[in-house]
Amino acid sequence: MTPRRRRRAGVAFVAPTALFLAAIVVFPLGHAFWTSLHRVRGLNATFVGFGNYARLLADEAFWHSLGVSFAFTASAVALHLVIGLALALVVNELRVARTSLRIVFLTPWMVAPAVGATIWLWLLEPQFGVVNYLLRTAGLISAPVAWLGEPGPALASVIAVDVWRGVPFVMLLMLAGLQTIPLEQYEAASIDGAGAWTRFRYVTWPNLRYIVIVATTLDVINTIRHYDIIGVMTGGGPAGATEVLPALIFNTAFRGNRLGEAAAIGVALLVIVLVLAVVYVRTARIDDESAAR
Repeated sequence: MTPRRRRRAGVAFVAPTALFLAAIVVFPLGHAFWTSLHRVRGLNATFVGFGNYARLLADEAFWHSLGVSFAFTASAVALHLVIGLALALVVNELRVARTSLRIVFLTPWMVAPAVGATIWLWLLEPQFGVVNYLLRTAGLISAPVAWLGEPGPALASVIAVDVWRGVPFVMLLMLAGLQTIPLEQYEAASIDGAGAWTRFRYVTWPNLRYIVIVATTLDVINTIRHYDIIGVMTGGGPAGATEVLPALIFNTAFRGNRLGEAAAIGVALLVIVLVLAVVYVRTARIDDESAAR
C-alpha cells in the first residue's frame, strides 16, 4: 500500500469519530458563542456583538454568582479531599470486609444526582424531615430549621449533599494511590521508629502528592460546573444564596428568557473550566517529565 493510500485509509477510519465529536462538541460550542453575540427575545434575535459580555461584566448578579460558585467549589472540594483521604486510609488498612465497605462508600456516587438531591430534599424538610427529627431528639436544636429556606443553611445544605455524593470519587483515587506505595518504605520507616503520623508525613503524603493534585483539579472542574443538586434542591435560592454559575445560566435562559446573556455566561464558565483543564494537563506533563528522568 502506498503512503498516500495509507493516509487515506487512516483518514477514513478517523472521519466517523471526528464527525461525531464535531456534531456533539464543536457545533454546540460554536452555536453557543454565536448566540452570545445576539440579544434574543423569543423568536427575535438582534446582533449586539460583545454587548452581552460588556453587560455581563457590569452585572452584580454575575459577580455574586461567581463568588457563590467559588465558595461552593472551594468548600466542597476541600471536604471531598479531607474526608475522601481519611476514608481511603481507613479502607486501605482493613483486611476484612474491604470490598463490602468500598461498595457502601461508592453507593452515593452511583446514585443519579437528581435522585440523590430529591431524597435529601425530603430528609431536610422542616416539619417532617428526618434530619430535624434526629437533631431535636439529640437536643441539638429546639425548633425545626428551614434548611433550604434561609441563605446560610441553604448553602451549607447543598455543600453537604455535594460532599455526600462527591467524596467516593476522591476516595477511590486516593485508595488507588495508596495501594501503589511500596510496602518496603513503610517497613523501613517502622524500623527507624517512625510513628503513624511520621509515616504519613514522610511516606504516604509524598507518594500521594501528585494524585492529590490531579484529584483536586478534576474535582474542581467537575464541581464548578455542577447544577443537578442545586437545581433540584433550591434552584439558586433563597435570595441567590446558592445561585452558582450553572444555576444563573438556567435562570437567565429559561426564567428570564434572555438566551443571549445566558450563552455569554456559559462561555465565561467554559473559559474558567478550560483554564483549570490547562492546569491539569500541565501538571500531568510535568509529572511525566519527572518520571522520565
